[in-house]
Amino acid sequence: MTGLLGACSVGPHYRPEHVALPGHYHEDEASDKDFRPQELVQWWQQFHDPILDRLILLAFDANHDIRATAQRVLVAHALRDIEASQWYPQIDFSSQNGDLMKSTSLSNAMPHIDELPRDPHASMLSYGFGASWQIDLFGRIGHQVDARDKIIAQAQENRHAIMLTVLAEIARNYMTLRGTQHRLAIIDQHIVTAGHLHDRAIRLQQAGVGNTLHVAQTASLLHAQQSQRAVLCKTISQSMHALEILVGRLPGDLRTELASTVPLPHVPPAPETLPVRLLRHRPDIRRAERAYARAMDDIGTEVAGMYPDLVLPLTYNPNASTFSQLFAAGAQAWQALAMTSLPLGHGGQQQARVRSAQAIAEAGRLKYHQQILTALREVEDAIVAWNGKKTHVSLLHQAARQSRLANQRSRRLYEAGISDLLNVLETEQSALRAEDTELCAHIDWLHRTVDLHVALGSGWESRS
Repeated sequence: MTGLLGACSVGPHYRPEHVALPGHYHEDEASDKDFRPQELVQWWQQFHDPILDRLILLAFDANHDIRATAQRVLVAHALRDIEASQWYPQIDFSSQNGDLMKSTSLSNAMPHIDELPRDPHASMLSYGFGASWQIDLFGRIGHQVDARDKIIAQAQENRHAIMLTVLAEIARNYMTLRGTQHRLAIIDQHIVTAGHLHDRAIRLQQAGVGNTLHVAQTASLLHAQQSQRAVLCKTISQSMHALEILVGRLPGDLRTELASTVPLPHVPPAPETLPVRLLRHRPDIRRAERAYARAMDDIGTEVAGMYPDLVLPLTYNPNASTFSQLFAAGAQAWQALAMTSLPLGHGGQQQARVRSAQAIAEAGRLKYHQQILTALREVEDAIVAWNGKKTHVSLLHQAARQSRLANQRSRRLYEAGISDLLNVLETEQSALRAEDTELCAHIDWLHRTVDLHVALGSGWESRS
């Protein structure tokens, strides 16, 4: 029945929008290679870190934002069912019973009938059924239901977007945690060295060979490194807290598991190739397309409002004063009608509604195209950032290696009495800066890997 009535629907119907896309990304140097879809689904496994894998699985099941968006999808389904219920007869039952008392103070309130005495009291028993069926001749209800289907799809894409955001936040915070733990280990080594230099300066000064300047210089180096250590400890604790909240745990619940320093996650290679067609997989693009499709259904709803409405009301409502009379023929009362309404003159209100819906739909179409352009830019930027950071890390690794060698040689020369303390302090600070800069760049490279997968919109489908 609904399919037959829907065949008479008026107004436009959504057709998938054609968008011309380039054959490959401009910055993708591997675009001539075969694409392997498994590179994108569960991309976090390419870091080869079982703790990260476990945290992401925990988040899928326990993150409150993800669970809340799942409830919003259920709300959208329920609202769609409410709209679809208009296709079917609406049936209600009612009953009433009790005593009635009419006023005798009004003139002619109780007229004489066959000289019967006036009786202001009356008993009343009544029950009844009411039914109403709105025939969807021109598809207004159908368009409303279709629009609700699109809202369900939007809610699902919102959920996918939240899942993708949570995945990215877990990965970024985990990379920050592990990288900062390694930074802390490096600065602890330098603090030990700075402590030895300070102790040596004190001993030399006490022996009359050194001076208070060297003591002050070594103390300054030691205290500076200790203050930097405190900052790193704060970052480690904050990263742990963020990870615990993201997986639905209380702060401190995972500290034992996360406190141990483990090797940095492996930086996976970039995907073999990045077909542009994968952009349509991004939740934000899919959501924009569903919004445009919903706006097209809203046009149909407004156009259908310019056509007649046909409603079939039916009531059955017998009433009597005694129960024995309630089912007698004389107590029966019913009504069956066919009601038609057609808007004739409302000052152009309905036409204005149609124009408004058309403008909203066109805005949705343009936003859909803009979302695709934005996604193209984000992927191109992510590829550039990943490639650039790879080169950056490689060069910083060489710089850090040379700084360590210089630091070791300056200490040997100082201990042999060939070089002065100033050279040792300078090379110590330089080595610490170089090693810390390399680690920070490595962490950022891990972040850029996460950003690339976020730009591609991958990962959510593993637990959709």
